[in-house]
Amino acid sequence: MAIPPTDRFGTRMAIALTTPFAKPEPPEIEAAPLPSLREDIKLLAGASAADGSPTWTLHDPARHRFLRIGWLEFEILARWSLGRADHIARAVSSETTIRASAGDVLDVLRFVQRAGLIVPRGPTGITRLVEEKEGQRLALHRWLLKNYLFLKLRLINPDRFLDQLMPSLSWIFTRGFLIALALGAALGGYLISRQWQDYTHSLLHLFSLDGAIMVAIALSASKVIHECGHALMSKHFGCRVPAMGVAFLVLWPVLWTDTTDAWRLQNRHGRLAIDSAGMLAEITLAVIASLLWSVLPDGSLRTGMFLLSSSTWVLTVLVNVNPLMRFDGYFLLSDWLDIPNLQERGFALGRWWLRERLFGFGDPAPEILPRAKHRVMIVYALSTLTYRFFLFLGIALIVYHMAFKALGLFLMAVEIWWFIARPILNEVSVWRKRLAEARNHRRSRSTMIGLCLLLLLFVVPWRSSVIAPALLRDEHQTILYTDEPGELETLAQNGQQVQAGAPLFVLNSPEITFHKVAAQAALTGIDARMKGQAFDPDQLAALDAGWQELQEAAANLQSVEAQEAGLTVRAPFAGIVTDVPPNLRAGEWLPRRETLGMLTDPLHQMVEAYIDEGDLARLHAGAKARFVPENGEAPVALTLVSLELAPVRVLDTLDLASINGGGVAVRKDASGDLIPEAAIYRGILRPSDSIGRLPMRLRGTVVIDADRASILARLYRRAAAIVVREMGL
Repeated sequence: MAIPPTDRFGTRMAIALTTPFAKPEPPEIEAAPLPSLREDIKLLAGASAADGSPTWTLHDPARHRFLRIGWLEFEILARWSLGRADHIARAVSSETTIRASAGDVLDVLRFVQRAGLIVPRGPTGITRLVEEKEGQRLALHRWLLKNYLFLKLRLINPDRFLDQLMPSLSWIFTRGFLIALALGAALGGYLISRQWQDYTHSLLHLFSLDGAIMVAIALSASKVIHECGHALMSKHFGCRVPAMGVAFLVLWPVLWTDTTDAWRLQNRHGRLAIDSAGMLAEITLAVIASLLWSVLPDGSLRTGMFLLSSSTWVLTVLVNVNPLMRFDGYFLLSDWLDIPNLQERGFALGRWWLRERLFGFGDPAPEILPRAKHRVMIVYALSTLTYRFFLFLGIALIVYHMAFKALGLFLMAVEIWWFIARPILNEVSVWRKRLAEARNHRRSRSTMIGLCLLLLLFVVPWRSSVIAPALLRDEHQTILYTDEPGELETLAQNGQQVQAGAPLFVLNSPEITFHKVAAQAALTGIDARMKGQAFDPDQLAALDAGWQELQEAAANLQSVEAQEAGLTVRAPFAGIVTDVPPNLRAGEWLPRRETLGMLTDPLHQMVEAYIDEGDLARLHAGAKARFVPENGEAPVALTLVSLELAPVRVLDTLDLASINGGGVAVRKDASGDLIPEAAIYRGILRPSDSIGRLPMRLRGTVVIDADRASILARLYRRAAAIVVREMGL
């Protein structure tokens, strides 16, 4: 990740050096002597601006940063030795075609003071320098917050090593190397296509501890190569590379290379080459890995080559190409558009555009740009703000789940406050201040009316119903199984109506018949022996043992008779037999727990709904509802019969699972159970009137009459329920 410090530190000097409503300076200030500039400051010629005017790059070696300035600022700084604002303004106006004023010079003075480019002399200068240093000190809590969100560590200074290495690597910057790389990519793709099945199956080796270690090693190797690409390309264009290291973005490690010196280049194509060098290096690594994978034998090394040639570099490039985050894609877009500090300038322009569209304050734009570039920057700013809102919200949830609950909740709150809530509140405070100062005009009134209507939409309790995914099915239905293995003698047919207790499937088991006969014979023999012992005085002492044998034989006979009864599958209730396998025939031997069909009660149907936790308090038994089938049939009038008070831990209604196209979001756990992603509660509804015969199982949604509630109240209840559940209260 290349990090030009202009985007980290600076403000482009040609941008907004004057405030829109600046007051004229008093004559005594314009005539006051100007402080001296630091002697180590360097001015380097830059590329022409979009309007054709020349630019310069101001290099601050003490802070190792570059600031781009325009023609006016250059002419003012070139005459800084005149010592007074009015003298410099007259000299610029008389010696160039620019009409400068003393106010312009004082604007530049304020900028160089903020940038620390003046020599602190006298008590006033020393005091200002001390105050600046003290202002940079952070309280303990702010220091911890800053280093938790972003901590940057400098590891090495590779500049001297790269100087020694460049002569032996100059060949990689030739056209011949690019041609060889293209041919290697084509050859690697061809060889992989010849072994495509082996290539795709290499992924299976990664789902293990060794595979996870291999993924980590491959990712680390690719990122090191990525940063080396930035460094080598910088040296190729004659730039210094003073540092390489690692940064922790919300505790996530990210390698970085200091390519600040790239701002010395007058041609932006050189900066574009440096920005893209990391991704080009990873593509080169992928091409080499593809060729090696094709010739290596199976093993961990070949698996590593598979990673480097496939997912690793693809994922890395996709992340780095994204211009909405400050990775390579951002700097590529900035240099391609030739807009230094694209993010800061885009955000300033986006805030101005939003304020003007909402309230029409009449403020001038922060800077004057061509119309096309103006639109691009506004679209970029709004896209970045939207993307980062959801990104930081997702990061906050990840941080919460990574730590134990108390710490995770705190870190999530910090993340949301710092990156989401704080910027929004700061902007709203600006709106309030400007509205208090501005005259009441039509656009502000229209916006305020719209905001009030939107607020009413959230606050007014207009929602009087609850919508939930549901399944209409027969109230009584059961799957029919064989309890014991045996030979099928008789079977029910599909559509056959039966009464409760009627035999549906009858099986025969010679083994059970044999055990029954043996148990009966044993019981008869023991009973006869005991009758004889009762008349023999010498056998009276053995009667107690005989009674115990008799009880065991009777229990054994009862067990065998229960098994025999299990050979007959009876109807537990009156209904219709369905789903009997068409290939099921009499005389077929069936194992235990073999599915025989289903018995349903067509006269009594019900609707099973799964209700969100936030809507539970608004529902009451007896509420009216309607079921809307997803197949387009007419809605069915219902009545809410009951609500379960415990949340559903495992969803057993497979029709409603999201993985089967239903409306209940679920995930599979290690045992294959469907676990709801959010807290849901099961509700039972029954038809209010006779509805005729509908399909046995029909998916749809229910709309239940409920207590009125606002969207804001619903969000509050859901948030409170999540907090209570997650904190274990």
